[in-house]
Amino acid sequence: MKAMQKGFTLIELMIVVAIIGILAAVALPAYQDYTVRAKVSEGAIAASSIKIGVADLFANRGIAGVAAYSAEIEDDQPNLQTDKIEAIAVDAATGAISITFLTEAEGEREGVPQLATENVLVYTPYIGGEAIADDNSTGSIVWRCNPNVSETTILAKYLPAECRD
Repeated sequence: MKAMQKGFTLIELMIVVAIIGILAAVALPAYQDYTVRAKVSEGAIAASSIKIGVADLFANRGIAGVAAYSAEIEDDQPNLQTDKIEAIAVDAATGAISITFLTEAEGEREGVPQLATENVLVYTPYIGGEAIADDNSTGSIVWRCNPNVSETTILAKYLPAECRD
């Protein structure tokens, strides 16, 4: 009687290792982009509460309310900074919200070094396709963060989905 061969041959094992290597070569860059995108989404989350403040004060007091809110945000920077966010600013004239990401580690803050100098996410408010203003205050505010219509400098592959349209 012949004994049954058990196990894998060397060729079969080499093929499996090659397939795993190819999969890793494709998946690793995609995973790295995904982790940076997740870090950038922290800025989008931080901007969501600031958007409410801009919209509320614009509805109540017009551009003067936005300017007052801009000053409040400027004074509150230490409370707005996180491990990844260096600064948040509201433009007093346009209501645009700028989130600047930390790109180098500072103490216990890790930053997002992959962004390098392209580290600003900007949400710009529009009503009816026009910038918000005292003479353009009727309608719903739509926030745009796409680099084509705002001053966002972050590469498209790192932007949240709402900013890549």
